[in-house]
Amino acid sequence: MPKENPVLWSDVRSREERRRARIFSSLVFLIISAFLIFGAWAVIYSPLFKIKSVEITGNKSVSDGDIMELATAEIPRGSFWKSVFGTGNILTWPDGFSGESLKFLPELKSFSVQKSYGQRKIKITVEEKKPFGVWCLLGARISADETQISADTKNNISENQPQNLRESAADCWWFDSSGVIFRKAIGVEGNLIASLDDYSQKNIGLNSKILPDEFIPNIFSIFRAVSASGLSVKEMRLNDLALQEIEVDTYNGLPADLSAIALATAEALAKAGPKIYFSLRFSADNVPEVIKSLKEKTTFGSLQYVDFRVENRVYYK
Repeated sequence: MPKENPVLWSDVRSREERRRARIFSSLVFLIISAFLIFGAWAVIYSPLFKIKSVEITGNKSVSDGDIMELATAEIPRGSFWKSVFGTGNILTWPDGFSGESLKFLPELKSFSVQKSYGQRKIKITVEEKKPFGVWCLLGARISADETQISADTKNNISENQPQNLRESAADCWWFDSSGVIFRKAIGVEGNLIASLDDYSQKNIGLNSKILPDEFIPNIFSIFRAVSASGLSVKEMRLNDLALQEIEVDTYNGLPADLSAIALATAEALAKAGPKIYFSLRFSADNVPEVIKSLKEKTTFGSLQYVDFRVENRVYYK
């Protein structure tokens, strides 16, 4: 009887184990491939991730169509897979948009997204910027591109500049409490809305600020001071940004809370009040108390000017 060859049986067992390992690896590969293919199909074609409805809330000035146009334009940007899946797939939607994305809708302050996978629903909540006041470029030549206007203005405007200049040559913008311009506006008069006529700057448009950053806190302190002082404003203006000054023409004897219509009726009979000079280099928060004191000590309406351009000092005549 022939002797068993242990080396031969070892080789057979080794080959059998390798064959089983290959079969097992192939099965694992097929299972994983099938899982990935099914997953890709489920993500791309299955109704499991298809959005059934989109709800938009918080918008008044901006239309639903514009908001959806922004979302559908921004979602695929910079991602191949998102462009493949499309905006109809709930997985491609981010938690919101901000920064550069919102520059295309400057009226929006925030844009958040909530996703309900069970209901396959997208809820978009936007917050619109709230108008604080109107900023007008006067004596400007305006380009056709509304996203950035180009204005050629005179640096110095005489005291007798015609009032109808606003209607004939102004380009006016709404700005928010951060000083950011976000929407076109018409020129306004009266004291109910903060308004400033800018005869100096050349490049102001959507998404830009009304003034350089270092002057933003102080221009808002001037707006607050004028409002709190009860002044009846004829015009607030920036003649030359290089001087870093704001000049305010006032009426004498008119209530400070007149609407534009009432003011237009009354201004023909109104007398000129004092000019008020402010500096953009420092805050005007102490001005209301000073003006209150001047009204008690002087015939305020008969003054020629009140000058706050030196910090912690007031000069009047």
